[in-house]
Amino acid sequence: MSDAAVELPSTSWERRKIEAMSRIQRVALDLFDEHGYRNVTIERVAAAAGVSPSSVYRYFGTKEMLVLHDEADPKVLEAIRTAGGGTTVEPAGLIAVARMLVPLLIESLLTEESERRIRQRLQYTAAIPEIKVGQSKQMREMEDQFRTLFAERTGFAPNDLRVRMAAATAVWGCVAALDHWAGTGFAGRLKDVYTEAVGSIIDQIETMFR
Repeated sequence: MSDAAVELPSTSWERRKIEAMSRIQRVALDLFDEHGYRNVTIERVAAAAGVSPSSVYRYFGTKEMLVLHDEADPKVLEAIRTAGGGTTVEPAGLIAVARMLVPLLIESLLTEESERRIRQRLQYTAAIPEIKVGQSKQMREMEDQFRTLFAERTGFAPNDLRVRMAAATAVWGCVAALDHWAGTGFAGRLKDVYTEAVGSIIDQIETMFR
């Protein structure tokens, strides 16, 4: 597989939206660092980013999501949705594709700039209670999306216990990897932490379906 295997198709509108959200989040995080999270309003973020407050609300919904939004999430889901042609496959086949795809996704998505932004986000998640609560809600939603997608790709029922366990292992295992990285004081590269963690996650999911 080449790097092209993880380049996901998108319309020009989708690309503009992704670029706008990335820029707004970057501006917001820098403002939070400079002035404090509670001292910065949506209106101030919008003015600094050169957009209207309604645009910020439309893209993110809440102030907390300016911190929690992860532009990698939809890319990862889309990669799972389309990997191997998007046809129904046995879990073992999907897992085999994931083993090939994950290193490319990690290399593509975890740039030095994205890691810097994740460090900023994790610091606010740990410090601001409402952001921590929002993260739990966000991860449960991600777990449901992963579970539904895994079921679609494998033909299993979404409520199958192994499917639920696989989704929970994937999503919360990644959260554990992030918490570990933060616990080290962000020592080393996140891509190295994720490479080890996701390899372990895939091993555990594979065991579930033997």
